[in-house]
Amino acid sequence: MIVDEKGKGMCMDADSPNRRFTILAADRNPHVRDFLKREMTAEGFHVDLAKNAREVLERVYQNESIDLVIIDPDMPDASKEELLAQLSDRIPNLPVVIHSFSTDDAAQTKGPSDVAFVEKEGGSIEALKTIVMEILSRTHRPALSNSSG
Repeated sequence: MIVDEKGKGMCMDADSPNRRFTILAADRNPHVRDFLKREMTAEGFHVDLAKNAREVLERVYQNESIDLVIIDPDMPDASKEELLAQLSDRIPNLPVVIHSFSTDDAAQTKGPSDVAFVEKEGGSIEALKTIVMEILSRTHRPALSNSSG
């Protein structure tokens, strides 16, 4: 995995060796958004938040440095399919983690190139952190993840 000496999620780009990964976390529930921000920031990530699909798209369209999006697809202003299609259209290689209570969302296969699913349940934050690190290790500098094992 791509981690610093304290085990925090770091991007080791040659042009900016200490840049942290930027994650966009989107959930209609403000408590969940705050929880995701707190937990992922504690892991060393920079975290932006969105409360609906419109904000997700605005942030993705305005900020090319977003490395991964975590979404609960139960958005008030767009379906999961619409949102993923628009994300895929804008940034086809943007990794997305669907974080949802509904296991029906696990069947999602269309959208950005890297779509993963983590079911919301007790203790799911650890599974979410693991999936995020695995995806970022795979999509950003795979040579680092191969040499660290």
